[in-house]
Amino acid sequence: MRCLEHDVILALRCWLFFDGTNRRANYLNVTSQLFWTLVVGNKPMFQAPCWYHPAGGGVWGFDAANSVFSNGTPEQASILKLARPIIVPVRQNFAASADFFAIGTTSALDGLNSGATDDIKNILYMLDGLQTRDVQ
Repeated sequence: MRCLEHDVILALRCWLFFDGTNRRANYLNVTSQLFWTLVVGNKPMFQAPCWYHPAGGGVWGFDAANSVFSNGTPEQASILKLARPIIVPVRQNFAASADFFAIGTTSALDGLNSGATDDIKNILYMLDGLQTRDVQ
């Protein structure tokens, strides 16, 4: 008998949470300037901007300037479900890389690196899927 395990990625999500002096600017700049690339082995499988990967949960609302503080509405229906699952073969490495591309003179990285030292800055990339086990 031989066991073959592999992972099946069905959805991708990016969750953001910022608190502190630059909260509004961090939400706006990160969602517009951060691009994610999911790599399986040496092959890029999916690449898209942060706003294309809604979180499906978490903080949601507006401030006095009507800026939304979230990456999507907090419901399961608002996650990025893949039309075709991404299969990660047995013993295959995978990674998600984050790249920032400044827009004009505004840089999201400068905003993330400035502010008070006790500011909260969380950026999470999540893979939703299944771990399968085939027994032969």
